[in-house]
Amino acid sequence: MERLTGKRLTALGVVLIALAAAAAVVVSVSADPREIRETGSPDGPSADEHLSRARAAEIKGDVAEALVHYREAVRQRPRIVDRRSPEFLGADFEVKVRTWISELRKRGIPAGPTALQDASYLFRRMYGGCG
Repeated sequence: MERLTGKRLTALGVVLIALAAAAAVVVSVSADPREIRETGSPDGPSADEHLSRARAAEIKGDVAEALVHYREAVRQRPRIVDRRSPEFLGADFEVKVRTWISELRKRGIPAGPTALQDASYLFRRMYGGCG
C-alpha cells in the first residue's frame, strides 16, 4: 500500500476536519432537551419555581410531587442542599428528607414509583454523594 504524502495527505486532512466539524454540528443540534432543562434554560421552570411548586405540593400533602420538584431544583442549583452554602434549605429540610425516606420504605406515604428514588437523590446530594 502506498504512503500518502504531499497533496493527497493534505486533501485527506481537510476531509477529516470537515467530517469532524459536521459531526460536532449534528451533536450540538441533537442535544437532549432534558439536559438543557437541568441547566436552568429559559424553556423550563427555574430552580426557584420548582422550590415554590415543591412547597405547594407539600402543603397539599403530595409528597411525591414535592420530591419531583425538589429534585429538579437541586439539579439546577445544587448549592441549596450544601450545608456550607448561604442558599441551604436548612436543617428542617434535612429532617424532612430523612423522614420521607423512612416512611417511603415502610410504605407509610402513598407515592409513585419514583418517590423513593427522588428522596434518595436528595439525601445523597446533601451528604456529598454524586447524585
